[in-house]
Amino acid sequence: MGTRYKIKICGIKDLTTLELCVDLQVDFVGLNFSPRSPRAINADTAEYLLKLRKKSGFPKLVFLFFENKLTEIETLTNRFQPDLIQLIRGDAYVTSQIWNEFTETKKLLPAIRIQTKVTNEEDLEPKSNLVILDSFQKNLGGGTGHTFPWEYVTSVKRPFLLAGGITPDNVKSALETVHPYGIDVASGVETDGIKDPNKIKTLVQNVRTL
Repeated sequence: MGTRYKIKICGIKDLTTLELCVDLQVDFVGLNFSPRSPRAINADTAEYLLKLRKKSGFPKLVFLFFENKLTEIETLTNRFQPDLIQLIRGDAYVTSQIWNEFTETKKLLPAIRIQTKVTNEEDLEPKSNLVILDSFQKNLGGGTGHTFPWEYVTSVKRPFLLAGGITPDNVKSALETVHPYGIDVASGVETDGIKDPNKIKTLVQNVRTL
């Protein structure tokens, strides 16, 4: 089984999907708390899902916030202690203080929405060990199902997760074109807005056969 590329499945809302991700040994799972997202969950759902966290081989846990109140970010982070906190650059609700705080503690997984070719990697949050490079859709933090021109990031050397419209059908082409550290998928493994176990299995298989 290949492990060259890392896999993040984001926007998990149900226990069955989370169990599948654990069993498939994906590298990151994301829980979304953004009021803007159809994948948003609350603290009670998070608590229910995270009873699986004691299971052997549980992936790194990422909490995603976009246009959340700072008190909510701090409360959920302190309560559940995720491995990483995904914040979106350009989120008007996020202060430089909380961004820098999570950067300093190595908890920040910054998501950058790409609109033009990357020419300077210093713009890609070099103080963070890993970043997400995603497509841009106004007023949305991600999970839009839209790709961006992959040639914008083919020269990027630093570790990043490629996001934006990645599906089981195009993932091999994406990886062979861009050669990222890994991929971040939400809508691409859904059918009618619900996580599809067959799409998740196919995507993981397609990544790991490269």
